[in-house]
Amino acid sequence: MEMKALHHHGWTVTALAREFGLCRDTVRRELSREGPARYVRAKPTNLTPAQLAHVERRIGGCATIRGTDLHQELVEHYAYAGSYPSFQRQLRLLRPAVVREPEIRFETDPGHQAQTDWGHMGVWPVDGEPRELFALVTILGYSRRPAVRFALDRTRTTTLTRLALTLDDLGGATNHVLSDRDPAFVIGSTSDGRAIFAPEWIDWAALLGVVPKACRPYRAKTKGKVERMVREVKESFLVWLTGLALPPMVGVADYDALAAQWIRERVLPRRHRTTGLVVAAAWEAELTQLTPLPSHVIAAATAHTTTVQRPVVVDITQRLAGEHVQVRDLADYEVAQ
Repeated sequence: MEMKALHHHGWTVTALAREFGLCRDTVRRELSREGPARYVRAKPTNLTPAQLAHVERRIGGCATIRGTDLHQELVEHYAYAGSYPSFQRQLRLLRPAVVREPEIRFETDPGHQAQTDWGHMGVWPVDGEPRELFALVTILGYSRRPAVRFALDRTRTTTLTRLALTLDDLGGATNHVLSDRDPAFVIGSTSDGRAIFAPEWIDWAALLGVVPKACRPYRAKTKGKVERMVREVKESFLVWLTGLALPPMVGVADYDALAAQWIRERVLPRRHRTTGLVVAAAWEAELTQLTPLPSHVIAAATAHTTTVQRPVVVDITQRLAGEHVQVRDLADYEVAQ
């Protein structure tokens, strides 16, 4: 268009060729075109009618068939020469769309809900021995303020006591506590899918002043706030922990203190991307809506500590002495009487 405009204003073919760095034949060809040039890119990897029929037949039989399997079938039986990425672009247009349930992000009012879940932290030194370490993470639904307590097991007693300690770390109990269907909280379900809570959890919730809630089956995203924090504890806290000099006989209480330090230094000062609020400021606003836990509940939770099972050492001489039994006749006992 620019060449045609200049040529209309008197520019010669030679001047246009010199201006645009083209040969004069190219300039003449472009000036003679009635419209802009159109370039059609050859697509040698397009599916042929036979290949397309095979893909549609296979998808009709199994809509979730793997694309890699389909590509291999086309290469082996239909001499398809395209790469898998090029085939995948065409497969997206042919495969029926999967209808997913819409995701609804919900926010809770201050003091309304806390979410809790266990996380497996791997093997760490505890009292001088490598042990499996677990972390119970509880997070406030409004302010996103987390609390972390560690343990060596995930029994019901340990879970309930650690939950009480995390709620105390958060400043009090919320109206509801949401968990998954962990056996520590849920022992079964009704015919319509409602959770049957463990009696110990119901009694403990009454002491804490909370209403227990459980996620619906196969709806892990219901408690996405705590799951995201469990992932952050694994990916951020443990990395932060490797840069510290741990005590020679580090215990579970030491890990609790280090987690509290990490939360103060790394989590509270930041601005949450979803809420747009600074976690520390939102937590201070939420503290007025939390119910302080009874002192006797905190004392009972603190008294419960996970002990390390030490191996019992048996004296070898005592064990060998027990292997030798003296056989005596019953008449000896009769004589003695």
